[in-house]
Amino acid sequence: MLLLGLLSACTPPDKPLLALSVQQGRPVGVLVTCGDGLAQVSVYERTTGTPGTWSFVHWHVSGAPASETVEVPLLGEPPAGWRLDDTRETPAPEAGETSRYEQLTALEPGVGYGLGGSTGVDDAVSITFTIADLDRLGPDEVLTAVEFGEPRIVSRDTFVADARDSCG
Repeated sequence: MLLLGLLSACTPPDKPLLALSVQQGRPVGVLVTCGDGLAQVSVYERTTGTPGTWSFVHWHVSGAPASETVEVPLLGEPPAGWRLDDTRETPAPEAGETSRYEQLTALEPGVGYGLGGSTGVDDAVSITFTIADLDRLGPDEVLTAVEFGEPRIVSRDTFVADARDSCG
């Protein structure tokens, strides 16, 4: 009985449902939705900040997907039926710390970013990237990840097929 309780407390692993493409010179998140439910896409700065200061600079949209594969232009207007979430809860700072929250409005050279997403009950593997990674993408290629911190470039068709397979 104890083993059953321990197993039910486990969360399912993140799935490779998210990719980053470049369309008409703009970064676009591509999310395979695995079914119904609220979908979310976010971009955040991967900064360490200064000791005693907690920084959270991000852009986040959510909504009901209109199709199995959703394309979200990053840092722009959300897709039809989606909304820009600029008031997400952020953890309270520890005693003696300060926090800083900012809306991410542009990607800058030399800064590391993360692309996150989820759909229904499935969380996508986050993708780490810089602007230089975007410059390496061809017209039908995407940057995706099977494991966090291990981005890889594949064809868009390969990504979509692999994501569908992971939906189970």
